[in-house]
Amino acid sequence: MAMFYNNIGIIYDEEKKYFEALDFYEKSLAIDNKHLPADHPNLGTSYNNVGIVHYCLDHYDLALDHYNRSLKIRLKSLPAQHPDISMTYENMGLVVIPQLLGAGAVQLTEICGY
Repeated sequence: MAMFYNNIGIIYDEEKKYFEALDFYEKSLAIDNKHLPADHPNLGTSYNNVGIVHYCLDHYDLALDHYNRSLKIRLKSLPAQHPDISMTYENMGLVVIPQLLGAGAVQLTEICGY
């Protein structure tokens, strides 16, 4: 059922219907938290997806919190060179770098299509 909710969240996310996506991603995360071990890779994916939507909604602190949770799980459960780990670092950078560099970084992320 968690995968079902996650897939619906992906559809809403791609349609830029972020509140709907967040609702389904959070349902998926709740099921994963209830039924999976704390370091299961699917939990890392669920936290990452919730973080992406918070980022799109300009909820940067919430996005970073979810990315951090995702990273902790992924570092424990995946090989060191796994692409999901680098994706999580990239997502974290998209939140932190504009905050550190100011408006110029925001323009840079817009130019790069993020």
